[in-house]
Amino acid sequence: MNWSDPKAARSVLGENVRRLRKAKRFSQERLAELTELDQPHISEIEAGVINLTLDNVQALAVALGVEPSDLLKPPC
Repeated sequence: MNWSDPKAARSVLGENVRRLRKAKRFSQERLAELTELDQPHISEIEAGVINLTLDNVQALAVALGVEPSDLLKPPC
């Protein structure tokens, strides 16, 4: 992965959020409730189109039961 490309990093984060959300059988609405974000924001995160704050990355990690760094790990 090319970490100098912000689109690639957002894409990895979005894919990980989607994968983990589905593994927990959360809807986007449920994840939004747990993170105090709204559902359209979750959709944009999963699509990799927005830049997140560290606070939002942490909120997603807590809701999904992982470390924040896990959200940025490229798939093996």
